[in-house]
Amino acid sequence: WVFSHAIFLRDDFGNVTDLYGYIYDITAIKASEQELAQRVKEEVDKNREKEKILIQQSKLAAMGEMLGAIAHQWRQPLNHISLLLHFVRDLFISGKLDVPSMRHYTDEAKAQIEYMSQTIDDFRNFYEPSKDKANFQIIAALHGAVQIVKHQFSHYGISLHVRGDECEIVGYENEFKQVILNILSNAKDAILLKSEQKPMKGEIILTCKSYEKEVIVTICNNGGNINEDIMERIFEPYFTTKFETQGTGIGLYMCKTIIETNMQGRIEAHNNQEGVCFTLQLPR
Repeated sequence: WVFSHAIFLRDDFGNVTDLYGYIYDITAIKASEQELAQRVKEEVDKNREKEKILIQQSKLAAMGEMLGAIAHQWRQPLNHISLLLHFVRDLFISGKLDVPSMRHYTDEAKAQIEYMSQTIDDFRNFYEPSKDKANFQIIAALHGAVQIVKHQFSHYGISLHVRGDECEIVGYENEFKQVILNILSNAKDAILLKSEQKPMKGEIILTCKSYEKEVIVTICNNGGNINEDIMERIFEPYFTTKFETQGTGIGLYMCKTIIETNMQGRIEAHNNQEGVCFTLQLPR
């Protein structure tokens, strides 16, 4: 590789008489540029692979949350069906199982099974990614996320409250719900950890406020404060304060990616008097 620069020297009549200039060998510079470009390409490819792994791990974590929530949703109807079977057996053994009784217990069992089937459909629709941006109501989305986990949280004595305005935005509704679900899961873990130290009633409040150009969603819990040095890192990939078997450290990172990259919003966290508040700013 060479770099050439030259000028023409002319006489009084404009005829070219001489050529003046230089040729500079830039092979080493070009080789460095090519090497740098190759390194950049390799690093970009590595980052893409890491991002794919993060997304896959996030899906697995979400699947674990979903299975846990389904288990709590199904526990009561399964117990109900088990009791119905015992009633049918006892009535049959005692010779008191008549047609009306059989029809009654059969219908009741079918109703419980239909409820369980509907639960599967609800969860499947919840976790299916939104293909396109669309108008959706934040309050309805918050209620949808709460509906998914309310049985599980009720089991631990944690109350959930949704408040605020009718806030409509354009975005990915299911991804937004998954962000809310992830934040709720972290809040639940914090409340359970605090309740081990002293008995307490866990509470999580979800609020939506509508403004001219943006919507602000807050999710506040009373599970205790986070140290400031930890607070600065909670959205980093693979950073977790949980035991290795309890957390992957990718949940809040994926929340940040969804809110800030996919929905052009902003997510922050700060301590309040009793716990932690997550604030989501989303453009109208």
